[in-house]
Amino acid sequence: GLIVRFAFYSQLFGGRGQRDQNTAAVLLAVMAVSALVYAVSFLLIRALSRYRELAADRAAAMLTAKPSVLASALTKVSGDVARIPTEDLRTAQAFNAFFFTPALGPGTVLANLLSTHPTLERRLAALGELSADLGEAGGEPDGK
Repeated sequence: GLIVRFAFYSQLFGGRGQRDQNTAAVLLAVMAVSALVYAVSFLLIRALSRYRELAADRAAAMLTAKPSVLASALTKVSGDVARIPTEDLRTAQAFNAFFFTPALGPGTVLANLLSTHPTLERRLAALGELSADLGEAGGEPDGK
């Protein structure tokens, strides 16, 4: 963003009428590269956030040595309770025209790409793999 601003203002105010034909091309190239870098960094930050969530789940499961308990807690917190209406929905009938289906549903590829957290299914699968690894590597709990 700063590069774009600098390029824009230096070309806009620094030329004083002595602009050549390359000025617009250079400004356009700087802005295009800057927009591309912003888009890539936006997606990379989202991917890093999802990775960190999975790493936090793994660390919590390793600390407690009970991935199944963490999986159960994630399932409870995932928002299933929030789906139960707390108000009588018949009172909102006049506003039904304003209720639209969101464009980015929870299962779409674009929604997964732009989300900061992995899906519940992905988190549960990772915890299931960890549970299997701990079960194989840790042996029996009573030392047999």
